[in-house]
Formats: sequence, C-alpha cells, structure tokens
Amino acid sequence: MDSSIAWPNDVVARYLTVAGAIVDLTHGDRYYPTDDGIGETRNHTLATCTGCRAAEEFSHWRVVKRMTFDDKVRDPEAADREACKWAQAHASECRALPRPTV
Repeated sequence: MDSSIAWPNDVVARYLTVAGAIVDLTHGDRYYPTDDGIGETRNHTLATCTGCRAAEEFSHWRVVKRMTFDDKVRDPEAADREACKWAQAHASECRALPRPTV
C-alpha cells in the first residue's frame, strides 16, 4: 500500500489491517428525535473497516456522577482513545481483503 496517498479530509486516524484493508476513524454528528420534539445532536467518533465493513461508534459525551446529580460532559479525546483501541484490535485480526476501487 502506498502511504503517500492522501487521506480523506474527514479521517482523523487510520489503521492498516493484516490483509491490507484500512480502518478509518472519523468524527460525525447524528440527530436523534426526542419525546419533547426538540431532538438532540450526538457527536461521535466512528471506526469503520473498509474491508469487512465492521463499524463501531464512540460517543463524545460522558456522564459524570456528581454528589446530587449526574452531569453530561463532552470529551472527544476519550472517544478517540476508545476508537483507536477498537481500531487497533480490529486491524490486528481482520482478514478481509480491501475492496477494489472501480
């Protein structure tokens, strides 16, 4: 594989599988409707294998337990770390061949 090939703009990390496919990490936002009609946008880091198409999504939001309430804090770095661990583990085991480019 030629490492000089430019990464897509939205890729934040890339892992090479044992069979030569790629696991890409990207950031994204997904809208979810809620009962109150307002909805919410959830930020995440997505790890996707270009060989077998396995994917895992890691939320940028964490629940922090406070003394009298729970608080949601945004922590994209923690999501990136979790996604990197998943991508590394997947890349070390995935035997799917890279999909051909047309």
